[in-house]
Amino acid sequence: MNVYIETLGCQMNRLDSELITGQLLAAGYEITDDLEAADVFLINTCSVRAQAENKVYSRLGREAAIKRRRIVGVLGCLAQRRGASLLKRYPFVDIICGPGQLHALGEMIRHAAKGERTVACDPDRRDGRAVFASEGNSSIDSLDHDRNASVGSPAQAYVRIMRGCDKFCTYCIVPFVRGPEISRSPEAIYQEVKQLADAGRGEITLLGQTVNSYRYSAGDTSIRFSDLLERLAAIGGVRRLRFVTSYPTDFGGDILQTMRDLPNICRYIHCPPQSGSDRILKAMNRKYTRAQYDSFIDRAYDYLPDVTIAGDFIVGFPGERESDHQASADLIRRSRFKNSFIFKYSARPGTVGAKTLKDDVPFEVKRERNRELLAVQAEVSLEHFRSFTGRQVELLVEGPSPLAGKPINVSDDPNCVQMLGRTSGDHITVFQGPESLAGQYVNARVTGATAFTLFAEFCGGGERS
Repeated sequence: MNVYIETLGCQMNRLDSELITGQLLAAGYEITDDLEAADVFLINTCSVRAQAENKVYSRLGREAAIKRRRIVGVLGCLAQRRGASLLKRYPFVDIICGPGQLHALGEMIRHAAKGERTVACDPDRRDGRAVFASEGNSSIDSLDHDRNASVGSPAQAYVRIMRGCDKFCTYCIVPFVRGPEISRSPEAIYQEVKQLADAGRGEITLLGQTVNSYRYSAGDTSIRFSDLLERLAAIGGVRRLRFVTSYPTDFGGDILQTMRDLPNICRYIHCPPQSGSDRILKAMNRKYTRAQYDSFIDRAYDYLPDVTIAGDFIVGFPGERESDHQASADLIRRSRFKNSFIFKYSARPGTVGAKTLKDDVPFEVKRERNRELLAVQAEVSLEHFRSFTGRQVELLVEGPSPLAGKPINVSDDPNCVQMLGRTSGDHITVFQGPESLAGQYVNARVTGATAFTLFAEFCGGGERS
């Protein structure tokens, strides 16, 4: 059978799709990038915002219009949230599979081929309790541990170190669709990273909903996130080690010190504040104050003067006033974020916010505040990116740039095209060079910048990790 996988949402979903690909290949399925040729269509979904869910419904609507019959599976967070109700809404769907059950997907496809519809989701979480925490991490390890190291980017890889979240922010659906917070064993993570590094995938990104909350206990031994970083950074072939996404109050000095002392840990931190206002942070159940977040930022720059920091913000949260909005703008300026992901609030069914908070900020106000925060961030980002002009940076080259049709730096060499790479601080950089540099580390001198991109001249290099 030919299987087509479409992925929506975050890095965790992209990792899940990569792991699914390896699992299905090992089971004898073939993966295709031609939807028309697919016998099986799997859509790996996101549920973090209403817009993300609407994309799924739109995509399934298009699938319903296709007269040709094939196996259709809905995977991921929306599958976990909606469960069997999706079968009623979309009679052509054969498989509903939540994130915690993806290890059984091959068997579910075999059942679907016999005409059997299957729903596999984790139990619900009630009253903030992890009703299936006793299952441990067997399912997460079975999917991650058996991965095919050759699937995915030749130079980069995501590695999941934990699953789920226990923060229960009032706006967030993640604790209900990704389950309770479970840290994987450091030995399993170590072996997976080593396997990937041995296969040439020298940039490793550690993933977790609150990745720096990682802690693994066995007997009298307790492994902190900083301990894990130190172990993984020592693996031969790991040229860059980065991690996302962090939670502010779990970012201790031990992590910053480890980042400072180990050169192959990227000086990059994605640590969402969500708001600059104490009123709103309390309503969000974020468990820290603006002063505590400011203190974290100050410590980060003290330990790592060259660190790059990115954030997330929600605008139009219930009860948000203009003064709260301006506090967020002030936080962007003060923190000197490289970039921020800024979203308009939308109530997620099943969250505390949807049950107890009135969505009282008009859409027009949300839209205007969203534009204003984006404009503030653009000013801060432009200053940040321009500070690199004239400097030499190391890039991991990803491949030809999507901007290739609108080249900024044009080469007379017909063998050169506009290529895209990233710095260790996650700065997107474009330069002219041969396509053969994809997957390699190169040096480049920055010649200009926008608020989103560095432009550079190739200075040499071209070495695999």
